[in-house]
Amino acid sequence: MKNLFLLLLFLPVFCSAQTPNYLNYHHQIIQAEEYLVARQFPESLKIYRQLTATYPHVFLRDMKVAAQLAAYTKDTANLYFFLEKAMQKGWTAKQILKRENLQPFKSDDRFQKLLAGEDQFHKTFENKINLTLRKEIKQMLAADQKRALRVALTPGKKWRQQYTMKKFVPQNRVQVRRINQIMDQVGYPGEKIIGDHSWATVLISHNEHDYIYQQLRPKLYAALKRGEISAIELAIVESWRRVVDTNGQEKAFVIWEQEVSQEEAAHADSLRSSIGLRSIALNNKLLDLEKELKMKFYLSPSHGGRIIVKP
Repeated sequence: MKNLFLLLLFLPVFCSAQTPNYLNYHHQIIQAEEYLVARQFPESLKIYRQLTATYPHVFLRDMKVAAQLAAYTKDTANLYFFLEKAMQKGWTAKQILKRENLQPFKSDDRFQKLLAGEDQFHKTFENKINLTLRKEIKQMLAADQKRALRVALTPGKKWRQQYTMKKFVPQNRVQVRRINQIMDQVGYPGEKIIGDHSWATVLISHNEHDYIYQQLRPKLYAALKRGEISAIELAIVESWRRVVDTNGQEKAFVIWEQEVSQEEAAHADSLRSSIGLRSIALNNKLLDLEKELKMKFYLSPSHGGRIIVKP
């Protein structure tokens, strides 16, 4: 009986130990990116490799970056390791072949063998996600985008506003309440659970002036720690909500802005650090480096240029 009591007492500790905190994951990614801009490429690759051994789920974006970095440094062992990881997470042969710095390896037998195994990798990808839920969220997004297009194409401001209030807003609120329900049942329907990082983010971002977000918000931060949503996706949702709620007065994480004040940048960097998202300065350096190295670091959403901090 005494042993049973002790087991029950420490059970929450054991359970929490089995689920690593992904806030630490994202801070390690920042460290890897700092090594990147410092051109300490082996150290950067070492962190990416350690993450695959430590965390049950690693984000596809990070595996893509690591694969390209390994290719640039001609580290073929890591190249094929990260390519395989990425393909197991949905990176297709067609998408891989579009990356310029992977082209020199096309004739390599190991490269061809990996691409030839795409069907098996796709099965692995599907076996790890909730396909039923993936289909549902994809259909929700398609309906959302159809309504958004209708808003854009409706002539006249008055008619656009009427359609928005009568059709777009009510339907979006139904969808976001469904996402709230899903989060209570299985977690955030993002890359880890449905194999796509952006669909649910878009749906939630379209939810304006609705009290349901107050219920969603703490769940999103909890999902970040469980690895169900990435730091950038959380920043997108939070920034959009704060910008809308303050009529553009607050820039929050500074996701889309091309120019901000020093005060806004400092506030954004504080918010970014709290969720494990790279600073504005590091983001700018990565933008410069990806152009120089002809790589893609998947820093979206972005206007494609550096964020200028006004003196």
